[in-house]
Amino acid sequence: MDGPEVERIRRAYEHYRRHGKWNDPNPGREYMISEGHRDLETIFNDASVYSLPDCRILDIGCGSGNLLGWFHEHGAQARNLYGIDLVPDRIDAARRRYPEFTFEQANAETLNFPDKSFDLISVFTVFSSVLDDRMSSKIAGTITRLLKPDGAIVWYDLRYPNPRNPHVRAMTKAQIRRLFPDFALDLKSTTLLPPIAERLGRHTQWLYPLIRKVPALRSHYMGIISRNLVLLGLLLSGEFLAFDLMALESRPAES
Repeated sequence: MDGPEVERIRRAYEHYRRHGKWNDPNPGREYMISEGHRDLETIFNDASVYSLPDCRILDIGCGSGNLLGWFHEHGAQARNLYGIDLVPDRIDAARRRYPEFTFEQANAETLNFPDKSFDLISVFTVFSSVLDDRMSSKIAGTITRLLKPDGAIVWYDLRYPNPRNPHVRAMTKAQIRRLFPDFALDLKSTTLLPPIAERLGRHTQWLYPLIRKVPALRSHYMGIISRNLVLLGLLLSGEFLAFDLMALESRPAES
């Protein structure tokens, strides 16, 4: 039986659906989506160790399957693409849109996949939508269990609270580290604050990239979370025992 936090999340997404969240055409929102795709391309161009045609990928909170569709367009094989979501209507939409992928209505706290099943696990605005710390910890534990030793988490989530939306919370780097203590973060700030982006109108194409240059006006983090980054630091240091990850974490946060 699902607990109160799961039911709260489902109610929140039903509220989004009824009120048409993200459905109305808006140049700023469209730019945010295209920017996200460009950011993903940059990540996988830089992280060449992750060859999408060879990757088995799980998208947690997959919605209607858009992100898995992007992975497929960029080389991932349909048989290797899996999505889960709490909301039945979203899974139904995903199955209609991408019948060749595997979708399941499920709670990420407890998934039936074998250990070390996936090369990549994507979590886009998942943890900011979970307000219960115990549930967040369980989901992080599931991800850690399912990820291959050389695998990675593909992360995109809020770094600021949203005063207009009581259903979400900010995910700072400190909070992310608490969820994944054995991983290193390679995250960059991205996405112009939506209240600004949504008001740019016909000036979006030139104003959005200009305003986005101000780091404080970027609302999300995107990037890779991986054990490999820790290992790379060890190798580059040449001193396995002396390597001090805490020293890295004490540096000023990257914008």
